Amino acid sequence: MRNFFRRSGKVTAATARKVTGFSTPLGGVSWSDPGPAESEIVRRFLVFLEDRRVLYNPFDMETEAEVEHSIHQIREECTKTIQALTADAFAVTPVRAIREAGRQFHDDQREHYRHFDFQWRGNHPTPAFFVALGAFRATVGHQIAVLAGRHEIDVEGPLASIMPTLGDASQLADE
Repeated sequence: MRNFFRRSGKVTAATARKVTGFSTPLGGVSWSDPGPAESEIVRRFLVFLEDRRVLYNPFDMETEAEVEHSIHQIREECTKTIQALTADAFAVTPVRAIREAGRQFHDDQREHYRHFDFQWRGNHPTPAFFVALGAFRATVGHQIAVLAGRHEIDVEGPLASIMPTLGDASQLADE
């Protein structure tokens, strides 16, 4: 039985995680699927974000209702991702930061509307909307860079456009 778990003289981590119990005297073994690894969960999350145009569309193509809806969907996906991760997983903190940035965007919008003269606004987004959207994108871009770097996941296409460049990263490190 002891050799059952060994490959090349070592117990593999994947095998050890799947074992949930033993039964005796016949020596049975119970197995379970521990679910996807943290890197796979992060990869799925990044794939979801790749399809969120709110993160990279030109500002003049954005409408408030669509942006708010998309950011709400991102917040929901963040919650699902956090639930799929273990409590001590590295990815929990960056994903929570993305979710918090979404809440902050919605809070900033509500606060702005409380103090804003609706007569001037008409059907056009306000400057504060674009400032809040830019802040949201910057936060998400930074957290995507953290997640992708930690899990060695390539980010390409439009989503990569919101990530800080190497020059930005070294400048932040110097400050």
